[in-house]
Order: sequence, then C-alpha cells, then structure tokens
Amino acid sequence: MIKKLFALLLIVSLLGCEKKQEKVGGCGTGLCTLSFAILQVNYTDKDGNPVAVQNFTAVNQRTQQSVLPTNQHDLVVKGQYAITDDGAKDKFSNDGDEVVVSATYAPTGQTKTATFKISGGCNCHIEKLSGPQTIKFD
Repeated sequence: MIKKLFALLLIVSLLGCEKKQEKVGGCGTGLCTLSFAILQVNYTDKDGNPVAVQNFTAVNQRTQQSVLPTNQHDLVVKGQYAITDDGAKDKFSNDGDEVVVSATYAPTGQTKTATFKISGGCNCHIEKLSGPQTIKFD
C-alpha cells in the first residue's frame, strides 16, 4: 500500500512540473544552425538583363536605421545586392519590420523602391517574410 501511494505521489509530482526554457538576453536558448543568412535582391533592366545600380539603401522603417551589411558581400552575380545579413539580426523585431530598399539605375536615372518585411530579433536568423526577389527598371 505504501509503495502504491509513493508511486502515485511521484507520478503526480512529475506531472505537476512545468518545463521552463532558460532565457539569455530576453531570448530563448534554443538550438540554431551555424549557417549565416544573407538576404539579397536582384536588379534588371527592362529586358531582364542584370544591371549595376547606384545609391543602394535599405532602411528599417521602425528604427530609421540602415540594415545594410557592414561589408557588402562579394556576390558573384551581376545585379545582385545584399539587403542585410545575420550580422544585423538585432536590428529587427521577432515578428518583422518593414524595410524600404532603394536604388538608382544610372543609364536612365530611374530610382526604384520596394518594401520588404524582414524578421530577426530572437529568431535564429534573419528571414524575408515578404518582398520581391527582383526589381526591374523600365
């Protein structure tokens, strides 16, 4: 009888325990991959050919801060530009912020802007929630 009572109390106490996730700096300590995320956008001319642009900017609308990588990555594809990377993860909220990206195509003088939604914060990596993959100049 005592053994049954002891077993019942042990089961009840284990069921009553609540799992708590340890927090570090306000963020959970879950496991993340070692990959390094880079979000990029492609620029093309009216015929779909990749083009170089000038005055490339990416500004978080919540903070009014640039989110461009500290060093623009040497992307091997012409017309491809890094908007941000995991190095700027703390510049974004967990649920995502609107980022306005702008660039000028010198031969036509045309400037195009696009809005992206990018999350970061306590997430393992930055992530593009919305926004175009390619911006086409007229």
